[in-house]
Amino acid sequence: MRLSEKPLADAEKVRAEMDWIYYLAQNGVHASLPILTNDHQLIAVYEEQEKYFITTAFHAAPGRCFDKNDPELWGPALFRKWGETMGRMHFLTQSYDAARVAVKRNEWGIWNISNPHLQQGRYHILLKKQQKLERQIASLPKDRQSYGMIHNDLHPFNFHIEKGDITVFDFDDSIYGWFALDIAIAAAHAVWWGSPAEDRSSRNEFAKRFLDEFLAGYDKQNRLDSYWIRQIPMFMDYRKSCSYFWWLSDWDGDESHLTPYQSAGIDYAVSFIENGQRFDGCEIEL
Repeated sequence: MRLSEKPLADAEKVRAEMDWIYYLAQNGVHASLPILTNDHQLIAVYEEQEKYFITTAFHAAPGRCFDKNDPELWGPALFRKWGETMGRMHFLTQSYDAARVAVKRNEWGIWNISNPHLQQGRYHILLKKQQKLERQIASLPKDRQSYGMIHNDLHPFNFHIEKGDITVFDFDDSIYGWFALDIAIAAAHAVWWGSPAEDRSSRNEFAKRFLDEFLAGYDKQNRLDSYWIRQIPMFMDYRKSCSYFWWLSDWDGDESHLTPYQSAGIDYAVSFIENGQRFDGCEIEL
């Protein structure tokens, strides 16, 4: 069950999410399906003290979460299946009719980062990097073969694995965006959580191996022009930057309140940005 405090107007966008999941499942994607309410609705909305809570429930996905120490749950075969599943989703989005729902899901947009503590010092270096990436992304072309409804968060904690197959869930972040962005999100998190070692050389080598396998699976279901394949490392940079700012969105400016992981991550990112390098372990030639 998912209980989300959101404006009442967002209820229709959640219904659009549910419709998208059903469409994928009806066309061969293994996805965790919504459970209807007693009156056969996809969602339920509750009001409490002038706040609205949008409730959805889903069937449990079979199988287990990834484990990078288990070859059945992490390795080339899984990477290909992961890519094949995303490729199928991107193929289907090209024929998905948004007229099926009253309100469409959001389009990708520039993030308004308003926390004043992030407007100065080393945090401002990261912010400038974020803004540069957003300008670059905003200038990219959009067409049916490269842009459409995407999961937007298909990292390895958002699917379960059973007998070599995967079932996808958590479509809460789904938007209209670039297919290359969706691929980059998967790759960035695969490197982040699944690299066998943490040094930069190992992470970069793992990123190459991962994308070789992932894209081999992806290509079985959807063909993506080489122009977009070349954008994946840039989108990986963008995902990493977004992750830092998501962690720090409510930060009070006191560095003693940062976790050691957050502080080390910021140091790592800034050091590479200042040297004009990528900071996600993705110096990939594709």
